[in-house]
Amino acid sequence: MKFIVVATSVVGVVSHGAMTHPRPRNALSSPATAGSYGSDLSCAGDACYWYQVGCQIGCPSCKLDLDNKGCGIGNLCCSKSDGLMEPTNNDPEFRTWDPYGESKNPDQYKYNPWRAPGKAPVADPCGVASGGTNPGAYAAVPAGYSGGDMALKVLPEQDATLWKAGGVAQVGWGLSAQHSGGYSYRLCPKNSVISEECFQSNTLTFAGDSKIHFNDGSQSDKTITTRTYVAPDGTQWRTNPTPACNSNTNQGRATESCPSGTMFEPGFDEFTQGFLRPDASGGKNHVSIMDDVNVPNTPGSYLLSWRWDCEEADQVWTSCADIEIVDGSVPAPTPPQVEPDATCSYSQSCSKKIGNKCVECCPGNIFIYNSQSNLCYSPKAEINV
Repeated sequence: MKFIVVATSVVGVVSHGAMTHPRPRNALSSPATAGSYGSDLSCAGDACYWYQVGCQIGCPSCKLDLDNKGCGIGNLCCSKSDGLMEPTNNDPEFRTWDPYGESKNPDQYKYNPWRAPGKAPVADPCGVASGGTNPGAYAAVPAGYSGGDMALKVLPEQDATLWKAGGVAQVGWGLSAQHSGGYSYRLCPKNSVISEECFQSNTLTFAGDSKIHFNDGSQSDKTITTRTYVAPDGTQWRTNPTPACNSNTNQGRATESCPSGTMFEPGFDEFTQGFLRPDASGGKNHVSIMDDVNVPNTPGSYLLSWRWDCEEADQVWTSCADIEIVDGSVPAPTPPQVEPDATCSYSQSCSKKIGNKCVECCPGNIFIYNSQSNLCYSPKAEINV
């Protein structure tokens, strides 16, 4: 896929995403007192900087090594004797990267998390600051925290969102950088030991189709093509509905952002497909992927975990929010605050800085991490990613 950039070498890019509805603990930095700036809605309060790298299916643990960006390109995170398992998600309907194995190296992502949803380990079901240890210049660190901090240990409890027992609740997440895959929502009672095992034993089921929600109110919600994957253990997952760009196969039609085609047929054209969001069309990501989930008929205090298992990277992205399930009626949830896009001059590329570090780009520029700190790429030259 082509991106417009200035003349400087790109060192590394990771996917970015976070739960946006309800507001997660991860969306407060400084630490956990105020939101800080990010490149788009999914990163409000640095929420999209909590994840884990070096996670492959069946492995006993994640290799949280940011020096190698996880396990390193082309390397396995563990051996079969350590537990590395064969994929269970092999149906092209639920694959999000090269679903029919038409690329030159169809097995290059064979052991990444989405190939057996829920079977890759996590270091913390609510996320790890920066995704691991030893964050380099390309890896953002949530304000007030250090790379490798465990969310369950450092992020304090927040005001709970009320859900009606036995009802249906709305949840959503935002995406700013693409690594394909799919996601699920899980609950763990707060009177239990909060762990990945607890969350996996209480995976929520979906009700109805997914919708694209424009948080800035610029467009009405749109129901989109929804694919629900049921894992061998019976848990429900949904595919990331935003297709990656594609240059080696012929599965999805071309779009403005993906002129060579997409990995699967896009179910919408109101915003970009492809690797990064936003693209050269400009502006921040105001879009959330919304779902309704069935609420257990058991009142109590819970922690909600959103988990995104990537297919095109050995990464798992997680966010957590406080939930109180109650009998009786509950008020409608308060929409998250959406910060207006910055106003920039024609020659300006960065709209906001913290110190000398750019944290948000002007419309028409692409936000990306680089060895020379964060950069906003403007229409000066082209590279292939």
